[in-house]
Amino acid sequence: MNKKLVGAWNPGEIIYKFGDPPDYAYLIVTGEVEFYSEKNIKLGHAGPSEVFGEISCYLNRSHSVNAKARTHLVAKKIQKHELSKIIKKTHPVVIGMLRGTYHRLMESNSKAENYIKDVEKYSMMYNKSLEEAENIKNRIDTIKEKLDNVNEKKGD
Repeated sequence: MNKKLVGAWNPGEIIYKFGDPPDYAYLIVTGEVEFYSEKNIKLGHAGPSEVFGEISCYLNRSHSVNAKARTHLVAKKIQKHELSKIIKKTHPVVIGMLRGTYHRLMESNSKAENYIKDVEKYSMMYNKSLEEAENIKNRIDTIKEKLDNVNEKKGD
């Protein structure tokens, strides 16, 4: 195996970042990689004998996720032109399957991001409502104190 076309990463090391142009697809020899959204939401992982980064290479689009080594990772780097040769030899049905999978993956990643935004929004609303409830309780207590003072003065 050509040593230039083999990569090794330690746990926590970044293989590529969201928005980076694709240089290679990667075939995992040993270890695991994790995928995170642009906002650092974990989206998935891959292990030995799995390929990642291939869709960005195939479509020649920037990476749509961050890829980070979960464990010590060794992967064969597949150059874009080599990947193109492999894909050209692939049956059109398989190409259609890859394209469909890519679009479902993008949709899934987008939904995950939206769900996180919703959780953050509703958590903020909930916390604000707790603060408002506390303010209302304090106002009621103040009014009760004033009422008690008025009632005490009446009794005098």
